[in-house]
Amino acid sequence: MPRIKTLLLLVCTATLFFSCKKDISSKQDIKKDPLTMIIPTGGNRWDQLGVPNIVVPGAPPTNMYNFSFAANDKVYAALPGYNQLWQYDPATTLWSLIKSNFFSFNPMAGGNDYYKYAFTNGSNIYFVNPGTKKLKQYNLLTASWTDMANFPGTAIASITATFTATKGYVLSGISGSDGNGYGYAVVENWEYDFAANTWTSKANTPGLSRYNAASLAWGDKIYFGTGISVLLVFNPSTFQIYRIPVTDADWYEYNTTTNTWTKKADFGGGVRQDTRGFVINGTVYLGFGTAGYYTDIRTDLYSYNPASNTWAARSSYPPGNGYPPYITMVGAATSGYAITEDITAFWRYTAPYNLF
Repeated sequence: MPRIKTLLLLVCTATLFFSCKKDISSKQDIKKDPLTMIIPTGGNRWDQLGVPNIVVPGAPPTNMYNFSFAANDKVYAALPGYNQLWQYDPATTLWSLIKSNFFSFNPMAGGNDYYKYAFTNGSNIYFVNPGTKKLKQYNLLTASWTDMANFPGTAIASITATFTATKGYVLSGISGSDGNGYGYAVVENWEYDFAANTWTSKANTPGLSRYNAASLAWGDKIYFGTGISVLLVFNPSTFQIYRIPVTDADWYEYNTTTNTWTKKADFGGGVRQDTRGFVINGTVYLGFGTAGYYTDIRTDLYSYNPASNTWAARSSYPPGNGYPPYITMVGAATSGYAITEDITAFWRYTAPYNLF
Protein backbone atom coordinates (compact mmCIF):
# COMPACT_ATOMS: atom_id res chain seq x y z
CA MET A 1 0.00 0.00 0.00
CA PRO A 2 2.77 2.54 0.77
CA ARG A 3 4.36 1.72 -2.55
CA ILE A 4 1.07 2.51 -4.35
CA LYS A 5 0.77 5.85 -2.53
CA THR A 6 4.37 6.67 -3.41
CA LEU A 7 3.77 5.75 -7.04
CA LEU A 8 0.62 7.89 -7.22
CA LEU A 9 2.48 10.82 -5.65
CA LEU A 10 5.24 10.56 -8.25
CA VAL A 11 2.72 10.40 -11.09
CA CYS A 12 0.84 13.46 -9.78
CA THR A 13 4.10 15.39 -9.30
CA ALA A 14 5.24 14.57 -12.81
CA THR A 15 1.86 15.55 -14.25
CA LEU A 16 1.87 18.84 -12.37
CA PHE A 17 5.48 19.55 -13.50
CA PHE A 18 4.75 19.01 -17.19
CA SER A 19 1.47 20.90 -16.90
CA CYS A 20 3.21 23.90 -15.34
CA LYS A 21 6.03 23.67 -17.86
CA LYS A 22 3.49 23.71 -20.66
CA ASP A 23 1.75 26.75 -19.15
CA ILE A 24 5.05 28.56 -18.73
CA SER A 25 6.07 27.67 -22.26
CA SER A 26 2.75 28.95 -23.59
CA LYS A 27 3.11 32.21 -21.73
CA GLN A 28 6.64 32.63 -23.02
CA ASP A 29 5.41 31.99 -26.54
CA ILE A 30 2.73 34.63 -26.12
CA LYS A 31 5.30 37.15 -24.91
CA LYS A 32 7.41 36.45 -27.97
CA ASP A 33 4.45 36.92 -30.31
CA PRO A 34 4.99 40.34 -31.95
CA LEU A 35 1.27 40.75 -32.58
CA THR A 36 0.64 41.15 -28.87
CA MET A 37 3.16 44.00 -28.76
CA ILE A 38 1.26 46.26 -31.17
CA ILE A 39 -0.22 49.26 -29.36
CA PRO A 40 -3.06 50.98 -31.24
CA THR A 41 -2.68 54.72 -31.64
CA GLY A 42 -5.19 57.51 -31.92
CA GLY A 43 -5.03 61.20 -32.69
CA ASN A 44 -3.27 62.54 -35.78
CA ARG A 45 -6.46 64.21 -36.93
CA TRP A 46 -7.95 67.61 -37.67
CA ASP A 47 -11.31 68.65 -36.17
CA GLN A 48 -13.25 71.71 -37.26
CA LEU A 49 -14.29 73.94 -34.37
CA GLY A 50 -16.74 76.80 -34.03
CA VAL A 51 -15.92 80.38 -34.94
CA PRO A 52 -17.01 83.59 -33.20
CA ASN A 53 -19.77 85.86 -34.45
CA ILE A 54 -17.83 89.01 -35.29
CA VAL A 55 -20.01 92.10 -35.58
CA VAL A 56 -18.74 95.65 -36.08
CA PRO A 57 -20.44 98.72 -37.51
CA GLY A 58 -19.52 99.94 -40.94
CA ALA A 59 -18.07 98.21 -43.97
CA PRO A 60 -16.32 94.82 -43.75
CA PRO A 61 -12.55 94.90 -43.26
CA THR A 62 -10.34 95.31 -46.29
CA ASN A 63 -7.77 92.68 -45.29
CA MET A 64 -8.00 89.03 -44.35
CA TYR A 65 -4.99 88.74 -42.06
CA ASN A 66 -4.78 87.65 -38.45
CA PHE A 67 -2.00 87.58 -35.87
CA SER A 68 -2.36 84.38 -33.87
CA PHE A 69 -0.45 83.47 -30.72
CA ALA A 70 -0.79 81.45 -27.54
CA ALA A 71 -0.48 82.59 -23.94
CA ASN A 72 -1.31 80.78 -20.72
CA ASP A 73 -2.67 77.75 -22.66
CA LYS A 74 -5.16 79.89 -24.58
CA VAL A 75 -5.31 80.80 -28.26
CA TYR A 76 -5.53 84.42 -29.37
CA ALA A 77 -6.31 85.98 -32.72
CA ALA A 78 -5.70 89.69 -33.27
CA LEU A 79 -7.69 90.95 -36.26
CA PRO A 80 -6.29 94.14 -37.83
CA GLY A 81 -9.31 94.48 -40.13
CA TYR A 82 -11.68 94.68 -37.16
CA ASN A 83 -9.09 96.01 -34.71
CA GLN A 84 -10.14 93.38 -32.19
CA LEU A 85 -8.48 90.74 -30.01
CA TRP A 86 -10.26 87.41 -29.60
CA GLN A 87 -9.48 84.60 -27.18
CA TYR A 88 -10.26 80.90 -27.51
CA ASP A 89 -10.27 78.82 -24.34
CA PRO A 90 -9.64 75.09 -25.06
CA ALA A 91 -11.13 74.21 -21.66
CA THR A 92 -14.51 75.75 -22.45
CA THR A 93 -14.24 75.59 -26.28
CA LEU A 94 -15.55 79.16 -26.41
CA TRP A 95 -14.40 82.32 -28.19
CA SER A 96 -14.49 85.65 -26.31
CA LEU A 97 -13.91 89.19 -27.48
CA ILE A 98 -11.11 90.36 -25.18
CA LYS A 99 -10.45 93.85 -26.52
CA SER A 100 -12.08 96.18 -29.00
CA ASN A 101 -9.86 98.86 -30.53
CA PHE A 102 -7.01 96.49 -29.77
CA PHE A 103 -4.24 98.11 -31.79
CA SER A 104 -3.17 101.58 -30.71
CA PHE A 105 -1.40 101.87 -34.09
CA ASN A 106 -2.03 100.62 -37.61
CA PRO A 107 -0.25 97.23 -37.79
CA MET A 108 -0.64 97.04 -41.58
CA ALA A 109 0.99 100.38 -42.40
CA GLY A 110 4.20 102.25 -41.75
CA GLY A 111 7.03 99.99 -42.78
CA ASN A 112 8.30 97.76 -45.52
CA ASP A 113 6.81 94.57 -44.13
CA TYR A 114 4.24 95.81 -41.62
CA TYR A 115 4.15 94.41 -38.10
CA LYS A 116 4.54 90.72 -37.26
CA TYR A 117 3.71 88.82 -34.11
CA ALA A 118 7.12 87.88 -32.71
CA PHE A 119 7.19 86.58 -29.12
CA THR A 120 5.16 85.59 -26.07
CA ASN A 121 6.58 85.97 -22.59
CA GLY A 122 4.05 85.21 -19.88
CA SER A 123 1.25 87.73 -20.37
CA ASN A 124 3.38 89.98 -22.58
CA ILE A 125 2.97 89.78 -26.36
CA TYR A 126 5.50 91.36 -28.73
CA PHE A 127 4.99 92.68 -32.25
CA VAL A 128 7.91 93.80 -34.42
CA ASN A 129 8.06 95.88 -37.58
CA PRO A 130 11.40 95.11 -39.28
CA GLY A 131 10.91 98.03 -41.67
CA THR A 132 10.57 100.73 -39.02
CA LYS A 133 12.50 98.67 -36.41
CA LYS A 134 9.72 99.25 -33.87
CA LEU A 135 9.08 96.64 -31.18
CA LYS A 136 5.82 96.94 -29.26
CA GLN A 137 4.72 95.02 -26.19
CA TYR A 138 1.11 94.33 -25.25
CA ASN A 139 0.26 93.22 -21.73
CA LEU A 140 -2.82 90.99 -21.58
CA LEU A 141 -3.44 91.78 -17.92
CA THR A 142 -3.31 95.57 -18.12
CA ALA A 143 -4.50 95.82 -21.76
CA SER A 144 -1.74 98.36 -22.42
CA TRP A 145 0.91 98.94 -25.09
CA THR A 146 4.56 99.81 -24.43
CA ASP A 147 7.32 100.74 -26.89
CA MET A 148 10.38 98.58 -26.36
CA ALA A 149 13.97 98.70 -27.64
CA ASN A 150 14.12 98.99 -31.43
CA PHE A 151 15.09 95.96 -33.50
CA PRO A 152 18.73 96.56 -34.63
CA GLY A 153 18.91 94.09 -37.53
CA THR A 154 19.40 94.98 -41.20
CA ALA A 155 16.41 92.88 -42.31
CA ILE A 156 13.43 95.00 -43.34
CA ALA A 157 11.01 92.20 -44.29
CA SER A 158 10.32 88.45 -44.48
CA ILE A 159 11.86 87.62 -41.10
CA THR A 160 11.02 84.64 -38.90
CA ALA A 161 10.72 84.87 -35.13
CA THR A 162 10.44 82.51 -32.19
CA PHE A 163 11.14 82.50 -28.45
CA THR A 164 12.29 80.53 -25.41
CA ALA A 165 11.27 81.12 -21.80
CA THR A 166 13.58 84.11 -21.37
CA LYS A 167 14.60 85.26 -24.85
CA GLY A 168 13.10 86.10 -28.23
CA TYR A 169 14.83 85.54 -31.57
CA VAL A 170 14.51 87.22 -34.97
CA LEU A 171 16.25 85.33 -37.75
CA SER A 172 17.01 85.77 -41.46
CA GLY A 173 14.86 88.05 -43.70
CA ILE A 174 15.74 90.45 -46.51
CA SER A 175 17.46 93.83 -46.53
CA GLY A 176 15.92 94.83 -49.86
CA SER A 177 15.14 93.36 -53.29
CA ASP A 178 16.29 93.60 -56.91
CA GLY A 179 14.35 94.70 -59.98
CA ASN A 180 12.73 91.28 -60.27
CA GLY A 181 11.51 91.36 -56.70
CA TYR A 182 14.00 88.73 -55.49
CA GLY A 183 15.16 89.55 -51.99
CA TYR A 184 18.66 90.19 -50.72
CA ALA A 185 18.65 87.70 -47.87
CA VAL A 186 20.53 88.14 -44.60
CA VAL A 187 21.94 85.51 -42.26
CA GLU A 188 21.48 87.46 -39.06
CA ASN A 189 20.28 86.02 -35.77
CA TRP A 190 19.23 88.54 -33.14
CA GLU A 191 18.39 87.68 -29.54
CA TYR A 192 16.03 89.83 -27.46
CA ASP A 193 16.24 89.67 -23.66
CA PHE A 194 12.75 90.08 -22.17
CA ALA A 195 13.99 91.12 -18.72
CA ALA A 196 16.71 93.53 -19.85
CA ASN A 197 14.88 94.88 -22.95
CA THR A 198 18.09 94.55 -24.97
CA TRP A 199 19.14 93.00 -28.29
CA THR A 200 22.30 90.94 -28.88
CA SER A 201 23.74 89.66 -32.16
CA LYS A 202 24.20 85.88 -32.12
CA ALA A 203 25.79 83.26 -34.40
CA ASN A 204 24.51 83.73 -37.94
CA THR A 205 21.98 81.34 -39.38
CA PRO A 206 23.69 78.46 -41.22
CA GLY A 207 23.41 77.26 -44.80
CA LEU A 208 22.36 79.62 -47.55
CA SER A 209 21.03 83.07 -46.71
CA ARG A 210 17.25 82.90 -46.89
CA TYR A 211 13.92 84.52 -46.16
CA ASN A 212 10.36 83.28 -45.50
CA ALA A 213 11.98 80.59 -43.34
CA ALA A 214 10.52 78.71 -40.36
CA SER A 215 11.67 78.82 -36.75
CA LEU A 216 10.14 76.94 -33.82
CA ALA A 217 11.49 76.55 -30.29
CA TRP A 218 11.33 73.96 -27.54
CA GLY A 219 13.24 74.33 -24.29
CA ASP A 220 16.56 76.02 -25.04
CA LYS A 221 16.65 74.78 -28.66
CA ILE A 222 15.45 76.49 -31.84
CA TYR A 223 14.66 74.62 -35.05
CA PHE A 224 15.16 76.61 -38.21
CA GLY A 225 15.07 76.00 -41.95
CA THR A 226 13.19 75.90 -45.26
CA GLY A 227 12.57 79.25 -46.98
CA ILE A 228 13.76 81.00 -50.16
CA SER A 229 17.38 81.50 -51.18
CA VAL A 230 18.53 83.45 -54.23
CA LEU A 231 21.49 81.96 -56.09
CA LEU A 232 23.88 83.68 -58.47
CA VAL A 233 23.98 81.86 -61.82
CA PHE A 234 26.44 82.67 -64.61
CA ASN A 235 25.24 82.41 -68.22
CA PRO A 236 28.30 81.67 -70.43
CA SER A 237 26.38 82.61 -73.58
CA THR A 238 25.59 86.14 -72.48
CA PHE A 239 28.38 86.50 -69.90
CA GLN A 240 25.78 87.73 -67.45
CA ILE A 241 25.07 86.80 -63.86
CA TYR A 242 21.47 86.17 -62.91
CA ARG A 243 19.83 85.90 -59.50
CA ILE A 244 17.64 82.79 -59.39
CA PRO A 245 15.29 82.05 -56.44
CA VAL A 246 15.20 78.49 -55.09
CA THR A 247 13.24 76.96 -52.22
CA ASP A 248 15.10 75.18 -49.41
CA ALA A 249 14.58 71.98 -47.45
CA ASP A 250 17.53 72.08 -45.01
CA TRP A 251 16.91 72.04 -41.27
CA TYR A 252 19.06 73.08 -38.31
CA GLU A 253 19.09 73.12 -34.53
CA TYR A 254 20.31 76.18 -32.65
CA ASN A 255 21.46 75.73 -29.06
CA THR A 256 20.69 79.03 -27.37
CA THR A 257 22.91 78.15 -24.40
CA THR A 258 26.08 77.42 -26.38
CA ASN A 259 25.26 79.73 -29.33
CA THR A 260 25.96 76.94 -31.82
CA TRP A 261 24.18 75.49 -34.87
CA THR A 262 23.91 71.81 -35.85
CA LYS A 263 22.74 70.43 -39.20
CA LYS A 264 19.74 68.10 -38.94
CA ALA A 265 17.70 65.91 -41.30
CA ASP A 266 16.10 67.88 -44.14
CA PHE A 267 12.43 68.79 -43.86
CA GLY A 268 10.30 65.71 -44.58
CA GLY A 269 8.12 67.48 -47.13
CA GLY A 270 10.98 68.52 -49.41
CA VAL A 271 11.75 72.06 -50.54
CA ARG A 272 9.35 74.58 -49.07
CA GLN A 273 8.92 78.27 -48.23
CA ASP A 274 6.49 80.24 -46.08
CA THR A 275 5.71 77.17 -43.98
CA ARG A 276 3.49 77.12 -40.89
CA GLY A 277 3.87 75.08 -37.72
CA PHE A 278 3.65 74.62 -33.97
CA VAL A 279 5.20 72.52 -31.18
CA ILE A 280 3.34 69.94 -29.07
CA ASN A 281 5.13 68.29 -26.13
CA GLY A 282 8.56 68.63 -27.69
CA THR A 283 7.56 67.48 -31.16
CA VAL A 284 7.80 70.02 -33.97
CA TYR A 285 5.01 70.11 -36.58
CA LEU A 286 5.64 71.88 -39.88
CA GLY A 287 3.94 72.04 -43.26
CA PHE A 288 1.80 74.13 -45.60
CA GLY A 289 3.53 76.84 -47.66
CA THR A 290 4.60 76.42 -51.28
CA ALA A 291 7.12 74.03 -52.82
CA GLY A 292 7.98 76.54 -55.55
CA TYR A 293 8.61 80.26 -55.63
CA TYR A 294 5.08 81.19 -54.43
CA THR A 295 3.77 78.31 -56.55
CA ASP A 296 2.73 74.71 -55.87
CA ILE A 297 0.63 75.27 -52.75
CA ARG A 298 0.86 72.50 -50.15
CA THR A 299 -1.44 71.56 -47.26
CA ASP A 300 0.51 68.64 -45.84
CA LEU A 301 1.91 68.34 -42.33
CA TYR A 302 5.02 66.62 -40.96
CA SER A 303 6.28 66.01 -37.45
CA TYR A 304 9.93 66.28 -36.43
CA ASN A 305 11.29 64.32 -33.46
CA PRO A 306 14.43 66.09 -32.16
CA ALA A 307 15.54 63.03 -30.17
CA SER A 308 15.64 60.71 -33.18
CA ASN A 309 16.23 63.46 -35.79
CA THR A 310 13.46 62.01 -37.96
CA TRP A 311 10.42 63.31 -39.85
CA ALA A 312 7.05 61.58 -40.21
CA ALA A 313 4.13 62.42 -42.50
CA ARG A 314 0.97 63.39 -40.62
CA SER A 315 -2.63 64.09 -41.52
CA SER A 316 -2.99 66.88 -44.10
CA TYR A 317 -5.07 69.98 -43.46
CA PRO A 318 -8.62 69.02 -44.54
CA PRO A 319 -9.86 72.31 -46.07
CA GLY A 320 -7.09 72.15 -48.64
CA ASN A 321 -6.13 75.81 -48.56
CA GLY A 322 -2.93 76.29 -46.67
CA TYR A 323 -1.54 79.27 -48.55
CA PRO A 324 -0.12 81.95 -46.28
CA PRO A 325 -0.49 84.64 -45.13
CA TYR A 326 -4.24 84.09 -44.91
CA ILE A 327 -3.86 81.23 -42.46
CA THR A 328 -1.84 81.08 -39.25
CA MET A 329 -0.97 78.21 -36.96
CA VAL A 330 -0.30 78.14 -33.24
CA GLY A 331 0.28 75.54 -30.54
CA ALA A 332 -1.53 75.83 -27.21
CA ALA A 333 -1.64 73.32 -24.34
CA THR A 334 -1.52 69.92 -26.07
CA SER A 335 -3.01 70.80 -29.47
CA GLY A 336 -2.22 72.71 -32.63
CA TYR A 337 -4.63 75.20 -34.20
CA ALA A 338 -5.11 76.70 -37.66
CA ILE A 339 -6.94 80.00 -38.05
CA THR A 340 -8.06 81.20 -41.46
CA GLU A 341 -8.36 84.88 -42.34
CA ASP A 342 -10.58 86.78 -39.87
CA ILE A 343 -11.39 83.53 -38.02
CA THR A 344 -13.60 82.41 -40.92
CA ALA A 345 -12.45 78.85 -40.21
CA PHE A 346 -10.88 77.28 -37.14
CA TRP A 347 -9.37 73.79 -36.93
CA ARG A 348 -7.65 71.84 -34.14
CA TYR A 349 -4.93 69.26 -34.72
CA THR A 350 -4.63 66.41 -32.22
CA ALA A 351 -1.21 64.76 -32.11
CA PRO A 352 -0.85 60.96 -32.30
CA TYR A 353 -1.15 59.15 -28.97
CA ASN A 354 -1.29 55.61 -27.61
CA LEU A 355 -4.78 54.36 -26.74
CA PHE A 356 -3.41 52.23 -23.89
